[in-house]
Amino acid sequence: MAANAISGTRKKRREILGIQIIAFLFFGAGSVILKGYSSTVQNGVGILRNLTAMKEIKNRTLGTVIEWTLITAGVVLGIVLNNRGAVGWLPVIANFEYSVAVFRLKNNTRLLKYAFIVNLLLYSVFSAVIMDYVSIAANLVAAVTTVIFLIKDKKLAEK
Repeated sequence: MAANAISGTRKKRREILGIQIIAFLFFGAGSVILKGYSSTVQNGVGILRNLTAMKEIKNRTLGTVIEWTLITAGVVLGIVLNNRGAVGWLPVIANFEYSVAVFRLKNNTRLLKYAFIVNLLLYSVFSAVIMDYVSIAANLVAAVTTVIFLIKDKKLAEK
């Protein structure tokens, strides 16, 4: 919870993504224990996605191939490992949405944070269904923290 909440307070994209890796490790472990395999694989892909995005591959073609390979892997693995029916799609959709944002909104941390909030809300619903109450609380606290810092940053920018 702390890692995701802290990532929502950062102003630099690299810091946001780096801190989120810590959260993905813990949420992935929790999903394994609670047998939410589509979520587990999305957390793993999220780690690779964030590491790749932090690396900022200079070769544009290679970077695009790697980005879309990770996005596709998240969707395909999410479908294959989905053992939760329709609700198992939530982590897949959340990861797809956030992955596209991470790779396409490279210069806009504000929009990246909005995408992160959507991701957190989708994961909250999934966590409720698999009865991972700690993750629900963690995701909601991180979402609220991110919203607060978005509002705070906007007020500072207007002054």
